[in-house]
This record gives sequence, C-alpha cells and structure tokens, in this order.
Amino acid sequence: MEWFSSDFLHALSPQLADFTKDDITKIWESVSECYRQELLLKKTVRLMGVGTMHVTENTYWYGNMESFKAERPVFNVDKPYLVGKKLPNEKRSQPEDLEAAEVIYAEVALRLHIPKKKVLKCIEATTKVFVWALSKGKNVDFVLRNVGILVCREGRVTMRFYENLLRDVDKTGKLANAFLQTPRLRPLIVARTERTIFRMPPGGVFVLPHFAKKVELREPQ
Repeated sequence: MEWFSSDFLHALSPQLADFTKDDITKIWESVSECYRQELLLKKTVRLMGVGTMHVTENTYWYGNMESFKAERPVFNVDKPYLVGKKLPNEKRSQPEDLEAAEVIYAEVALRLHIPKKKVLKCIEATTKVFVWALSKGKNVDFVLRNVGILVCREGRVTMRFYENLLRDVDKTGKLANAFLQTPRLRPLIVARTERTIFRMPPGGVFVLPHFAKKVELREPQ
C-alpha cells in the first residue's frame, strides 16, 4: 500500500474521513488568505504543529554587488524533525509575540459560515499527515495559496514564497528582483511564470492540501 493511498491516510489521520477534498481545499485557501493578511500587517502566524512565518528586515546583494535593505517573509520550523539528521531551516530567532492560531481559525469559520470546531478539526487532520510525511522524509509540497509552497524533498525543507507576496511586502520590487536574478536565492521564490513542480523527484510529489500525486517533467535548473 502506497503511503498516500486513501486507506493509509485515513488510518494515519482518521478525522480526514469527515471531509471531502473540496472541503479541505476551501478551508486551507481561507486559512492561507488570513496568513497572507497577517504577514502584510507584519504579524507572526503559526502553521499549527509545523512552524511560524513572520516578516523581518535583512541586507541583500545582487547585480554588481549592489546592496539594499528590504523586508521579507521567512519561515521557521517549530522543532527538529529527524530523518537521519536534523532538517535544515532558517536559523532565526522567532518573535516572542506569536499570534494565536485560534484567531485565524475563528476568522476562517466566519468567512466560510462553518463552526470553528470544524475548521480546527480539518487543520489538525491535514497537518498530522504533513508532519508525518515530513518526519519520514517524504517528497511533499504543502501549498499555501497566495503565500508560498513548503517544499519537502527527502528531509530537506524550503519555504518558497510567491513572487506577488514578496512584491507586496517590499513595494520597491528590489527584493523580488534579487530573488529572481540571484542563483542562491532563486529556490526561495515561486515566480509568476512558474508552472511546473520544483525539483521534481523521480517518484513524483504528493501535494497538500489537495491530496494529489503529481508526476511531471523536471523543471529546468
């Protein structure tokens, strides 16, 4: 039995049986929109059981060694996941004033006209699958609509933020341009024109929260 089969996933996270794929997608799309709004307000948001995202200012260099300061969103893994070794993540101190996840889920419940309890149940069920896959070194993409894609490849984790979000965080456009033009930073941004799965492994990628297996040609490097 493949790990992404319905039988395996429901055994791993029984609460999934209470939702259709459309239910899960709609809830996560609304959650993602709340995440985006919070980031644009320079607040910290928590991806339950996985990590946090916040906006921070850094100095960057690109082109003819031109330097500039800009704010950018960053992602931090909550805790070490062991798959032979500790997963790498951005080594930054998390802000102390973390936003309560319950506030976002309450907003989602209001937007979708469903009980907050149902939202929490869906988030917990989906996140349980993702955390398990992450701990086992599976190849998974977790798509946060209009925010970014949490890319997991054999134990390595990279948060790739969407170009539009970077341009909204840094209105000058310098940050997005630097990420698009600098090889070292390019893996951290999803360009507007990007359509293929990033660093597609031979066996394909399981995409959450859509619960879909993707097998495509490798993206040109």
